[in-house]
Amino acid sequence: MLYARIFQVDLQPGTTPQAVELFRNAIAPVLKVQPGYVTSRFLTNTAANRCLAVMYWDNEEHRKEAETNGEVQEVFDHLAPYFAGQPSIDYYEVAVQTF
Repeated sequence: MLYARIFQVDLQPGTTPQAVELFRNAIAPVLKVQPGYVTSRFLTNTAANRCLAVMYWDNEEHRKEAETNGEVQEVFDHLAPYFAGQPSIDYYEVAVQTF
């Protein structure tokens, strides 16, 4: 079973391209080297100035470890200048997956 971390936040108007670039070039490389990391998706709604990051881990322990080792939080902190509100973070077990 996979474990997901869902990160959502409203962005400052017009900053979606910068947030995408930051996720692609700074956040994704840090995620990729975390133990148990599987994949992630960074979704945006430019009209609503909103983004959603979904990160998948191979087990709950690895997900928790990635959050407490400081590296992942540090790179996500680089997104903060683009925030228009407080981010929300939720956790899920991946019950069904299709490709």
